[in-house]
Amino acid sequence: MNIYKIVKCLSANSPFYFGGDSAYVSVWPKNPDGQDLLLLFTINCKAARQQLGRSDLPDSGFIHVFSTYDKEGYFLDFLTFDEAEHKKGLASYTYVVHADQVGATRSPGLSIPLQYAKFESSTVNDDEISVASLVSSRAPSGAVISKIRELNFNFFCQIYSSDFPAPFQDALYMTDAVGYLLVNKQMGSDVADGCFFVQVA
Repeated sequence: MNIYKIVKCLSANSPFYFGGDSAYVSVWPKNPDGQDLLLLFTINCKAARQQLGRSDLPDSGFIHVFSTYDKEGYFLDFLTFDEAEHKKGLASYTYVVHADQVGATRSPGLSIPLQYAKFESSTVNDDEISVASLVSSRAPSGAVISKIRELNFNFFCQIYSSDFPAPFQDALYMTDAVGYLLVNKQMGSDVADGCFFVQVA
């Protein structure tokens, strides 16, 4: 199976960023408990679309992926299932948004240190369970994607928790957790721009 590994780099022109303290949103998102979400990663749509040849990505702008994070509390259950993630405008424990506006908003709370990343072409066996952060046109072995989600979303990438910059290797609660991003097949519809959730062994 052909994939692209997400590998940290130093170039600010990269297609992928871990963390960061700002996002192109008018208001910083909160979860249903009123807690500010943590910006996990951002995809530069133009750069990613050009390199990957993915027509399901917008021509421009950025896809931001936010999540609930609590250094002192248990939050994993909130990242594994959330019905609100399919509808726009509803507070959710994870939040995916395509942003194309000029002004950026600073995070009012914790921020993961910004780390640029690039895509490196690679392969994995179809039955191999990989914990690497990677981009793929289909879900790799080990990912459990519901049929309902597959109707509205395409698989985009998986993120390995330990790949987040220190000290946020627990950004997905467990250092060996894997998060999955699906992008809306019809970006701009009433359905959320994407769906992000976490699975652990």
